[in-house]
Amino acid sequence: MNKENFGWKMAKCSEAAYFDGKEAKPLYKGLGFNKHKYFDKNGAQAHAAYDKEWLVLAFRGTEVKSWSDIKADLNVDSVNAKYFYGKVHKGFEKEVDKLWVHIRDYVIKQLKGRKLVITGHSLGASMATIVAARFYNSSFKIDGLYTYGSPRVGNESFKKSLDITHYRFVNNSDDVTKMPFYHWGYRHHGELRYINHDGVVELGTNVWKRTWDRLKGRWDGLEELMREGQPIEIFDIDDHPSLTTEHNILSVPTTIILEDGKELVRFVGAKTKQLIKNRLEI
Repeated sequence: MNKENFGWKMAKCSEAAYFDGKEAKPLYKGLGFNKHKYFDKNGAQAHAAYDKEWLVLAFRGTEVKSWSDIKADLNVDSVNAKYFYGKVHKGFEKEVDKLWVHIRDYVIKQLKGRKLVITGHSLGASMATIVAARFYNSSFKIDGLYTYGSPRVGNESFKKSLDITHYRFVNNSDDVTKMPFYHWGYRHHGELRYINHDGVVELGTNVWKRTWDRLKGRWDGLEELMREGQPIEIFDIDDHPSLTTEHNILSVPTTIILEDGKELVRFVGAKTKQLIKNRLEI
């Protein structure tokens, strides 16, 4: 199976992780994994599924649309990574701790020469990354880490210490992948697979091309407003970190309407062209 097809298969495994044990079992079986185990410990969930060749760990995330949804559940501070190097997000580490002993013991028992692959979406992706680091540091061979819509997980030391194959899929309109902020010390790990507005996976896309492509997914018609002559400026928070303190920005996307430098109104989250246009006219 080539990388593209396997990436699709892992995406389906990540999707199936949002279901409980009984509902997920036939989904994994449909993907060719006849054996399945469901883990549910204090609100943290994961699935293990395997066939003769592969053992897949899939971590369940939380359906989130902005960083504010994550902050409601998890502490954004970083802590020293357990069983690894560098610092990681405290909340992500806490979720992994709930499952780690059970997952580790299961893998030790069932791996038996199989290839270990780890996957997850959103918060599940961050958990998958930390679990991969722990197994890697325990001398397990990781045959692939596939994450979808992952937030940044750890700092530069964590990133450099994790030497495994990691394909990091990012949807053009997924703002969770921009958090926690770069200038807070967090870094992405893995090889970027960017999914553009048309659903095409791109490798090594130019950063400016990605920025304009994301406009199509984040703000309906924002480009049209700019062409109409509306006084709109767009900033990537990674390139302009001072804006977070200057305007107290804690989540992306954030839209702020100013008059003579004074804030009149702000929106957090993607908004439609008509809503923004109405506010500008007011």
